Amino acid sequence: MADNDQERTEQATSRRRDQARQEGNFATSKEVSTLFMVGAGVLVLYFSGLWMFSGLADVMRKCFHLYRGELTVKELHTIFKDLSFSFLMIIAPALLIPILGAISYVLQNGINFTAKPLTPDFKKIDPLSGFKKIVSINALAELVKSVLKISILTYVVFVNVKKEWMNMPMLIDMDVVASTAYIAQVSFTIMVKTVWVLVVIAVLDFAYQKWNFEKGLRMSKEEIKEEMKETEGDPIIKARIKSMQREMARKRMMADVPKADVVVTNPTHIAVAIRYDRSKGNAPIVVAKGAGHVAEKIREIARKHGVPVLENKPLARTLYKTVKIGMEIPASLYKAVAEVLAYVYKLRKRK
Repeated sequence: MADNDQERTEQATSRRRDQARQEGNFATSKEVSTLFMVGAGVLVLYFSGLWMFSGLADVMRKCFHLYRGELTVKELHTIFKDLSFSFLMIIAPALLIPILGAISYVLQNGINFTAKPLTPDFKKIDPLSGFKKIVSINALAELVKSVLKISILTYVVFVNVKKEWMNMPMLIDMDVVASTAYIAQVSFTIMVKTVWVLVVIAVLDFAYQKWNFEKGLRMSKEEIKEEMKETEGDPIIKARIKSMQREMARKRMMADVPKADVVVTNPTHIAVAIRYDRSKGNAPIVVAKGAGHVAEKIREIARKHGVPVLENKPLARTLYKTVKIGMEIPASLYKAVAEVLAYVYKLRKRK
């Protein structure tokens, strides 16, 4: 197992990443979600805290006022409905907190719809695999991270409370409103500083999760080869198919050599067969070309079927390099090809 991990030195392919997304595996940091939810809670308290406090006070006053006399069932139903609606409106801003927590996951990895994580997997309830997860390096890292986070947050709270420790006895002489405002102010200060601590923790944890996720996606060279076989086919079979295709194309090309008007050579290494049909095009086309053994085969077929074979080194090389099979010759070569064809037509007239 350790040897396999050491061999995984290659970056994950796009197919491997797509498979991970389909399985619901992402580089997700829970600390980012915690940051969003705590930050949203602080904002809700800052902008809506007084309004929520006043609303709750109004609801309590209504309750004390209504419960002084006897009520019918219909009146109780109406009161319960009104109070429920009032309470729902009071806590409405707080309902945005879990929504922002869900948004944090979308911001980290984008939107991805997959039902794979919902598929029953009996391996997840295997006690042995569960024990391995408990004693794994990732579990140890999460434990260390949690201990450090709690320790840092505890220290932040302790430092801020210690600053206000001398003012605590004065709360005895304050009225309820003043003492509540003082406690709210101190609590809000502690929460803001806590948010800044969570920002640092979330950034570091997201970087770690990203690094750990990429490390887990790494592939060995053998895995990349197997993936290429699955997606593009076996290289040996592909090479065999390409060889067969080249052979078939060569046979079709050789079948067109007898239809050519002339074969231009350089004289031994290159051969290019040219055909000019006025009814099908405005310029001659290259029906076959080749070098080495193929050029020798083209010359052999041409001589067998009485196609003239002429030596013209510059023209043969230019046609071989610039013109594809089945394509018309470029205008820059019209004059040179026309001279060759004119010579061929004179030979035919003489015969």
